[in-house]
Amino acid sequence: MYLLATLLVHSQYRQDLLAALEQLAAYSRTEPGTLQYEVLTDLENQNRIIVFERYADECSMQAHLNSAPLQALVAQFGDYLSEPPNLVRMTQHTGFLREGLGMGIPGQ
Repeated sequence: MYLLATLLVHSQYRQDLLAALEQLAAYSRTEPGTLQYEVLTDLENQNRIIVFERYADECSMQAHLNSAPLQALVAQFGDYLSEPPNLVRMTQHTGFLREGLGMGIPGQ
C-alpha cells in the first residue's frame, strides 16, 4: 500500500512544517508496518512538499494515519497549509527498487 500526500504550505511555515515532518519520519521508522517514508521538496515550487509513504498493508497505513504524532501535526495543518492536503492511496502495479539503494540520507 502506498500513500502520496501533497502539501501546499504557506511560505512562512515551510521550515516549521519540514521540521515537524522530520520528526514524523523518525517516529514512522518505529512503526513495524511502515516500510518507506520520504519527505520530498518540489524543485520548482518550494511551497509544495510531497510525502511518499509505503506500508506493508492497509492496517499498517491506517495505524499510521491514526497515530498521535500524525494527528498532532494534522491539527496544525489549518495554520501551515494554504489548502487541504491532497491524499492519494495506491497499490503497486509494477516497478522495482534496486537492491542496496539507500535514500541518500546521511546515517542511513
